[in-house]
Amino acid sequence: MEQFKRPEITPLDFPEIKTLTTHLPLFGRLAITRNSLVHLDIDDHYIHHLFPVLQPLNAQKPNYFNDEGIGAHISVIYPEEKISFDLDDLHQTHYFEVRELVKAEINQKIYFALLVKSDSLQQLRDKYNLPNLLNFKGYSIPFHITIGTKAISNHDNVN
Repeated sequence: MEQFKRPEITPLDFPEIKTLTTHLPLFGRLAITRNSLVHLDIDDHYIHHLFPVLQPLNAQKPNYFNDEGIGAHISVIYPEEKISFDLDDLHQTHYFEVRELVKAEINQKIYFALLVKSDSLQQLRDKYNLPNLLNFKGYSIPFHITIGTKAISNHDNVN
């Protein structure tokens, strides 16, 4: 089986994020994009309410969060994982729990994300014989909700 890199994942201490997430729904519906990204479509308030907390880090909203984008979501199966997806699995409701806010560096970009746990989403990956971690651009990553990003320049202090 092909080995993927593991990004360095660093926990971030923003207690207000944990407080804000207690008021957000912990479920979503399974969907698929035109480019075959299978994802859990979740409440956009995960971005609207949590992104402003990241302002001290000079983060930007994720590039998929615009009028043409898919909005807040949890990626379940990336297109590069190349599976034949059963459309009967679409629109099912899945639940998750929020774990912690982290930052991860992948290909000259910092991702600020909430790590999440979902037994039912893991079971879905198991159904398709996929590994526990997702394959994102050659990196093995856990389920998460990206709430901000930041390009890395040579002058940035990423701590």
